[in-house]
Amino acid sequence: MKVFLALLASLLGLIAIAAVLFLGYGREKSWERVAGPPDSRRIDLLSVRRSESTNDAMAGTAGLRSDIDIVLPAFGQSPAVLLQQIARQVKAVDPLAERIDDGDDPFYLHYVTYSPHMRFPDLVSFQAMSLKDGRTGLIAYARAQLGRFDFGANRKRLERYLADIDATAGNRVLAAPALN
Repeated sequence: MKVFLALLASLLGLIAIAAVLFLGYGREKSWERVAGPPDSRRIDLLSVRRSESTNDAMAGTAGLRSDIDIVLPAFGQSPAVLLQQIARQVKAVDPLAERIDDGDDPFYLHYVTYSPHMRFPDLVSFQAMSLKDGRTGLIAYARAQLGRFDFGANRKRLERYLADIDATAGNRVLAAPALN
């Protein structure tokens, strides 16, 4: 019994040391050491292959892809104006989001953000495109950089990011979700 208690105390001590090092080094930096830096390369959201696990979510204008989770309307704004609105919304609702693309493409945004407590990194991309009818289509893709399950966090994140974006004057795309 004494050996078991000594082993248990040693294990708990190692866990405590690891937790102190994790918090002292920084949660974001610690996860970056595990998973590598967030991928800042541009991806084509019209053709990107979705994750095989349940740690992603995709929103898109109807007809652009067949595997979207959240159907969005076509927008009356130009692609650049729409993405400017989205960038303002992301900044307003997610203080942990950091834009990581180079900003050269006015039709594309790419962010890394983190879960509030453990700071698990997630990537979020937006791609706007001109449609044949003169309106703008949008695809938004949020995915976890670590793990196989996100418990719906990326879907909720997309809903928050898109909640106050107008498709046309006075019409909200999504109802603002409750924050937990």
